[in-house]
Amino acid sequence: VIMAGKVSAGADPAGVAVAFVGVLALTVATLLVGGTFARNPNTLMIVGVQMLVGFATVLPLSFAFEDWVVNPTVSLALAFAWTTLVPGLLATLVWFGLVRRIGPTAAASFHFLNPFFGVVIAALVLGEAITGRDALGVAVIMAGILAVQVSRRRIAAARAVTR
Repeated sequence: VIMAGKVSAGADPAGVAVAFVGVLALTVATLLVGGTFARNPNTLMIVGVQMLVGFATVLPLSFAFEDWVVNPTVSLALAFAWTTLVPGLLATLVWFGLVRRIGPTAAASFHFLNPFFGVVIAALVLGEAITGRDALGVAVIMAGILAVQVSRRRIAAARAVTR
């Protein structure tokens, strides 16, 4: 609901395709490290492997569509540091903490908040408007997350009673 209005408003199809490849890279990386997570308590190693798998997935696109020109500036260094440390490392550590605390299925339901956060950041940084469609999308997302969380609690409670 949130992204339908954004995509139909003239989004670049190549950019949308690259975003889907990014989602595929995240999916592949998550599936590859999912089993490792249960057997290996070294979270930083798992995060590193996940980042390498994502990198390897999008590298061919970089060669195909990007000009490799690096202009070293303070702005580039700050952007690289921010991207590496905050969404790359910190967010992933928070994610693994959430998985440990509430389990992978319940934690995965929170991924659906990404479009909402994208819209909020676009409004704050780029001055884009937040529409009624965006609010409806957030309501649908929140209802879905609530349904997953309630369902998981009911399943856990039923298992506790049968034991």
